[in-house]
This record gives sequence, structure tokens and C-alpha cells, in this order.
Amino acid sequence: MNDRSPSGLEKLWMREQLESKPRLGLSLERIVESGIALADGDGLAAVSMKRVAESLGFTTMSLYRHVASKDELLLLMHDSAWRPPDGLDIPHGGWRDDLAWWTREQYAIMERHPWLDEVRFIERAGTPSQIAWMDLGLRALGDVQLSEYHKVAVLLLLSGYVSSTARLALTSREGAQRGLFAPDEATAAFGELLRTIVDPGRYPALFRAVEGGAFAPVEGELYAPLDFGLQLMLDGIERLIGA
Repeated sequence: MNDRSPSGLEKLWMREQLESKPRLGLSLERIVESGIALADGDGLAAVSMKRVAESLGFTTMSLYRHVASKDELLLLMHDSAWRPPDGLDIPHGGWRDDLAWWTREQYAIMERHPWLDEVRFIERAGTPSQIAWMDLGLRALGDVQLSEYHKVAVLLLLSGYVSSTARLALTSREGAQRGLFAPDEATAAFGELLRTIVDPGRYPALFRAVEGGAFAPVEGELYAPLDFGLQLMLDGIERLIGA
């Protein structure tokens, strides 16, 4: 007979069974919601068992009847925030449009919950949210002429791009909040910095790029941090399919 408590991953797949208590009492669902609210407002570093308990009006020890540790709480929070919205489905506009939609939907969630990428990747393996996004991505690729291995590799590539782009956007916003440059001014400001410090004799290629306007905003072009790289990746995937 196995009397051990379920692991964090097992709890994610048993969520409906574990969330049967009234919302006015302490429940796993309320604990996770409180953790997400704290992380959204003050960052992941602000989340602790003590602060979550205080926000709900309970003692810290009472949380441990539902959550074994802070690491388990973070996993539960990540899965809840990262899940595709109920009823979300691919638009069936062709693999290219569907993959672009899939990528932008993930990016939108990362924008709402910028702390998501701070939860260690290895701990997210096999969570319901991860499985749901993977299934949507594979449905977006549908019957394209790629091996199943390459389809999954494409999804991992796009997901990694979403994470890195969202992290860069967050860094830019945080810089603006500290009185540095606004996000749309940061690239031009970096170009001006390089203009003053780059020695053309030592870094000739970079110097030519700076002088050629590599860090100057293009007039009339909207700032879309995700779309430029996304279109390049989709072009590459199209060539892979054609090959």
C-alpha cells in the first residue's frame, strides 16, 4: 500500500479531485491564485509561503496541508498561468498562419505574467499546460511534410524565441521604470553609446554597422519585437518543408 503524498506534477493532473473544497475555505486553487497575484504584482521573488498565507488570512503552516513546498507552489502557479485559455483553438488558416498565431498567443501570456520564464524549465516537463500547448502546435502543423521529430523541434524553437523575446522586452520595461530609456528609445540610445566607444580600427565591422544606421529606428516602421524574428523563422520552416 502506497501512502505517500502526490508529487507536484501528480497534483497538476489530479487538480479537479483536489479542488473540491469551498472557495471560502483554504484550497489549493486559492493558494495558487494568490501566488500568481503576488508574482504579477511584485515579481517571482515576492512569492513566499508566508506572504501567500497572509494574503489569504491563514497561517503559513496551514498552506502545507495543500502544498508541500515553495517549489511545488511555483510549479502549480506556472501551470495555471501558462495554460491556454478555455476553448482556445487553432484558426485553421494554413500551417504558417496557425504557427504564427500559436507563437503570438504564448507571447501574450508571457506579457501578462513576465515571471513565467523564471520557473526552471526542467520542472515544467509533462505539466498539463505544456502538453496542451504542444498538442495545439502539432495540430497547427497538421499534415505538413515534416517528420514528427522535426515538428516538435520547430515548436521548441518557437517557444524558445517567445521566452527570449519576452525576457528582452521585460528588461527594457524595467529599465524605463528605473528612469533609463523607454523601450522604443533603447535601441537608438545603444547605437549612440556605440558611436562614442567603438574604435573603427579594432571593430571595423561593428563601426560600419553603427554608421550605417543599424541601431537607428526605421521611419514609418512599427516596433514589433516579436514579428521580425518570427517571420524569419517561418521562412526557414517553409524551406525545411520544401526540402
